[in-house]
Amino acid sequence: MTRAVGNSERGAFDQTTRLMHWFTAALMLSVFVLAFSIDLATSHASHTAFLQLHRSVGLTVWVLTLFRLAWRHFAKYPDWPSDMPQTMRVAAMASEYALYALLLAQPILGILQTNAHGDHVNLFFIGQLPALIEKNRPLAHELLSAHKALGFSLLGLIALHVSAALYHHFWRRDDTLTAMLPAAAAWRVLEPRVDQTLDSDAAPDRSVGSGMPNSAHSSN
Repeated sequence: MTRAVGNSERGAFDQTTRLMHWFTAALMLSVFVLAFSIDLATSHASHTAFLQLHRSVGLTVWVLTLFRLAWRHFAKYPDWPSDMPQTMRVAAMASEYALYALLLAQPILGILQTNAHGDHVNLFFIGQLPALIEKNRPLAHELLSAHKALGFSLLGLIALHVSAALYHHFWRRDDTLTAMLPAAAAWRVLEPRVDQTLDSDAAPDRSVGSGMPNSAHSSN
């Protein structure tokens, strides 16, 4: 990934990158909610609905992830924080690409498991997608186990990603989190104004302090 050279304290991701990031986050939240709702369904109809929505949203994540990877070739990312250690940068890059890998692998595993079980993906109840493989129940069982394992791995990696963002924001106090906020530019516009306000508030104190010796001198 190529990062733009510039002021790392003021840089922000482009709007398209930010929107895709938060749209992916919203979709992943839906994926996990639907996944846990499948076993809680109280009827066959609701079970089927949750399952098909889970598959459809997962496939949407897959398409969006492909688009995000393609967009990276056109987007210009802000520089790393200047005081960020090299090891932390490598770890951030590794976790980022691990997330991409899981976001691409997980939906494919789900589709293959669905087909091996003898079912089809009904994409948002509009129409069924063609099967990629033939029915194979033993394979379906193995694919389901792999799908669940990757799901929990993905959940853990997302938790690590969120924790890292909060660590940067509240502990390191850099702009890693604000660079990805939907209103990153508006958030950052307030920062120099606050600094200027503090400087203007401090200015009268300096003038008063410097005037005290003059007053004392004139009194003598």
